[in-house]
Amino acid sequence: MRTSTSNNLSIGGSRAFYGLMLLASAAFVAAGVFLAFTGDVVVGWMCITFFGACALVLAWQFLDRRPRLVFSELGVMDRTLGVGVIPWREIENAYVKSVCGHDFICLELRNPEMFVSQLGALRKTMQTANRKLGFTDISINLSGLPVRSESVLELILKKCQESAA
Repeated sequence: MRTSTSNNLSIGGSRAFYGLMLLASAAFVAAGVFLAFTGDVVVGWMCITFFGACALVLAWQFLDRRPRLVFSELGVMDRTLGVGVIPWREIENAYVKSVCGHDFICLELRNPEMFVSQLGALRKTMQTANRKLGFTDISINLSGLPVRSESVLELILKKCQESAA
């Protein structure tokens, strides 16, 4: 879902992506139920628990109609990061990094600590691990979004150049 005004571009999650992932999770829950009652009880309940939790999260993502990414005159906001709007003037550079077919926009920030300090404990731990994998402190996950990573990167770099001028 994309909505655009003269100054803003909002991008929501792909309902098709989340719907397909939800169906896959439900299939694994069903397989877990089958295992729990006909074979390996421990593995069955592990499947039910893990994929059941995944199904709940995916159902929430499927039903959530709020935009996940918002590009405005002020900057870029990725709702999943929880750091608010990152002003264009704070972004020095950006590049695409892919892991297992999932694209991320890595943002090279002038003052990354200003945003890292706003991350929760789990996200800070993930950020440390991501650094070891070649990511920047703040990266935008494009999984589940109906956009091309090159288009998002191009938009970010263009807005950064405009704000520097």
